[in-house]
Amino acid sequence: MTLTNTRSAAILMIVMACSACATPSPLPTGQAAYDIIPAEVAPLPSEYLIGPLDTVDVVVFREPDLSVTKAQVDSAGRLSVPLLGSIQAAGKSPGGLSEELTASFRRYLKDPRVNVVPTSITRKVIVEGQVRQAGVYDIRGNATLVEALAMARSTTDLADLDQVFVFRTVDGKVQGARFNMRRIRVGADPDPQILPGDRIVVGTNYLKDAWREVFNAPIYNIFRVVD
Repeated sequence: MTLTNTRSAAILMIVMACSACATPSPLPTGQAAYDIIPAEVAPLPSEYLIGPLDTVDVVVFREPDLSVTKAQVDSAGRLSVPLLGSIQAAGKSPGGLSEELTASFRRYLKDPRVNVVPTSITRKVIVEGQVRQAGVYDIRGNATLVEALAMARSTTDLADLDQVFVFRTVDGKVQGARFNMRRIRVGADPDPQILPGDRIVVGTNYLKDAWREVFNAPIYNIFRVVD
């Protein structure tokens, strides 16, 4: 068997193996993806809303044991408050959360007064997977998926542009959607809006990876001599 034929056989075997072991994504795509991660640019709220990973002070008047300083909202948007436990905080204004906590403390205190004061505001997105510079990036104002990937210096040669995932926490639950960057880049599909706290993951094109491994492999890894 010639070297060319051996390489072709090896490529075919790898392609068949990748096809067999590839796991399709269960995340919604097409219009169902845009129902979760809309493309329309929503106006920024005129009032600051608490977001995941923000830190706040919760001051309960004359109750130092129930007050907390620099409490961090977790990635699911929840805040741990003494006596009340885990409270959904993300998406609420400091004033709105103050009123909600005041009402909850009335079960335990005669005349509670609660004030929520933001101490650190996080406006970041996470970009990882097959991008040239994965990391955590600050976003200001409205951002799109194309802009977020540009901050990570775009996708690599091994990226599967049909396997670009966006994960978002909505009402304390993580939701995900899959987008096709080829169609978005040429304007065939709209560019979805990215919000603070979103996580973007670019998948791998296993076929490209297999071809690269075969053509970069030394000869002794392709065939062996049979007596």
